[in-house]
Amino acid sequence: MSSSIFHEYDIRGHYPAEVNETIFYNLGKAYYEAFKPKKIAIGRDSRLSSDTLFLYLASALQNKKVKIIDLSCVSTPFCLWYSQKYKVDTLMITASHNSKDENGLKLFSAKNGIVDKVNGLGKLETKFKGIRTNEARIEHKIDSKKHSPIGEYVDFIINKIPIPASPRLRRASKIKIALDLSNGSAGPEFVLALEKSKIDFATLNEVPNGKFPAHSPNPLLPESQKGIKILLKQGRFGFGAIIDADGDRVLFLDELGEVIDPSYVFSLFIENYLPYKKAKAIVKNIAIARVVDETAKKKGMQLGVVPVGRTKMQATMKKIKAEMGAEKSGHYFFKDLYYGDNAIAAILAMVFVLAKKKKPLSKLLEPYKNYIIVPEINIPFEGRIDKIIGSIKEKYKNENISEVDGLSVENSLWRFNLRRSNTESVWRLNLEGKNREEVNKLKEDIESILKS
Repeated sequence: MSSSIFHEYDIRGHYPAEVNETIFYNLGKAYYEAFKPKKIAIGRDSRLSSDTLFLYLASALQNKKVKIIDLSCVSTPFCLWYSQKYKVDTLMITASHNSKDENGLKLFSAKNGIVDKVNGLGKLETKFKGIRTNEARIEHKIDSKKHSPIGEYVDFIINKIPIPASPRLRRASKIKIALDLSNGSAGPEFVLALEKSKIDFATLNEVPNGKFPAHSPNPLLPESQKGIKILLKQGRFGFGAIIDADGDRVLFLDELGEVIDPSYVFSLFIENYLPYKKAKAIVKNIAIARVVDETAKKKGMQLGVVPVGRTKMQATMKKIKAEMGAEKSGHYFFKDLYYGDNAIAAILAMVFVLAKKKKPLSKLLEPYKNYIIVPEINIPFEGRIDKIIGSIKEKYKNENISEVDGLSVENSLWRFNLRRSNTESVWRLNLEGKNREEVNKLKEDIESILKS
């Protein structure tokens, strides 16, 4: 009954050691004690443990006379939309991009949308700590109402993002997408969205499969990128995209099969998509590179900078009325979609840009690449945080230092951000600069401190 599975904005742990049927049964009891819902909607990803965990979570809630709406296998963005559209608290059973032997829970409230420790998850954790039941049981058949209005959800997105197949953008029909759906839960939603938008596409790993037989559900891992890179080498596609297990994260690749850093993608959107939306403000997390700052300034847009986290992004977007936000991990947030991250919307926005500009994606990205961005580096966490941070601050004491999220250090030639992950036991290191040798030296120096 450890509460270590509670993180900043979700619940996550290894199955069955940390997350199991007993834990989910008690989470159901704790959720009722914390929020007293009369009905609740529950969705889940394709993991092998998700269906069973659903039964025990639903059983605990049903024992408290809560009406259960079974959303079945859907994406995390779908659950956010459902909570707002139907004004019902919604839970999503998923461990997102984490390995297949993990699982967890994301929360969405009818009132606040995305839930974190500040606006609800902390309250649930407190109630969970007070429960001492060490066994789970399903006393009655789950009397749930099945409801998965995927078509309605897809129409909602298409109506908010410019439809690439509209007469104004007929060239979109000539753009073909290579899409790796990672055997996650969002496959049917993506296929329907692209078919309705009349976009040509080819898929890999489309069918939901909790064994994730092709590769890890994390798009950022090199092993996850092999299949789509081979497909893109055929030269028949405008771009490629890899989606994670629960459908909220997307990694873009250009027509040549090269992975595109989200900082470049966001810069492209700022210049070529957001003016269409008449955007006046955007938000990025601290790990997104300075090229976004420069592009936003060029377009006269206000820029908000936040720590990593869905709710922090949502709150700042609302505060400064931002049209869009982006995180280094491949999450793109849209004001029109309840300030949620949505991979389908990001793909439609990319098609919009390509149809409008009539150039290969690799060529459109060239102006942003005079600044080197190193792919995010993950280093296993060891040692005392204060000692490690102290050593790095001492080494770079003559540079500009910020502690908005972890530690950021910069000067006119380079910048780096080092922070502890909210979901894994690793340090996340992001580096950028104007000179490859300087960036490589910076990387070696920081890794040396972390490993010493």
